[in-house]
Amino acid sequence: MNPVLVATAVTVVAGAIVAVSARDARAAVLGFGLTLVGAPLLADPVPDPLPLAARVVAAVLALQLLRVTVRATTSASRGSLVGWPVETIAAAAAFVVGAGLAGGLAGAGSPPGAAGAVGAGSSAIILGAGLSLVTLAVTPLVQGRDVLRLGLAAGLLLVGGTVLGAGLGGPPAPLGQLVIAGLTVALGAAVGTLCANSYAARGDLGLGGPGAGIGGRGTPLQARPPVEE
Repeated sequence: MNPVLVATAVTVVAGAIVAVSARDARAAVLGFGLTLVGAPLLADPVPDPLPLAARVVAAVLALQLLRVTVRATTSASRGSLVGWPVETIAAAAAFVVGAGLAGGLAGAGSPPGAAGAVGAGSSAIILGAGLSLVTLAVTPLVQGRDVLRLGLAAGLLLVGGTVLGAGLGGPPAPLGQLVIAGLTVALGAAVGTLCANSYAARGDLGLGGPGAGIGGRGTPLQARPPVEE
């Protein structure tokens, strides 16, 4: 078992847990950044240097767009409805299921191009991490009440899908890596714009009519004044 791949998977999933559970928006963006930067490395073999660099640069750019937006709006966000311990248990359970799926595909004699394109041990780690990311994205996508949380969940769903694809069929082709990089930057720009517009219209990042609040109960979370550069 590749210890570097294991450490990368743990870092990526841990960042996702922070992204969906932290109430401080800056901490949530930082956790999402760890996931974005580490996800391209969850592949066996590791992608070629140029496509890998494109993914990493796109992740850093998207993270910078989100960081600037959060600094200029508010540090308040709803956070997880169930808390980080439950999110961690859910991610761990999904990881076990993903690893078991890799073992099942290998045992069924899947042809190359499925799990057979990746080493059995590596495939288990990658599929486990990918399924964990998708699982962590589900709750905020369904019950999210603020723009940032929904945007980060959509990003985790995108990253989780790419990781699952890498676990099943190996890393994407160079053109596919460039497409993923472009989607990553577009996601960062879209979420940043939506957050800025929400803050300008409401004074926080919540959804709904004026005064609905991030919690959806008429009491908006306390917003931090914009940082003057």
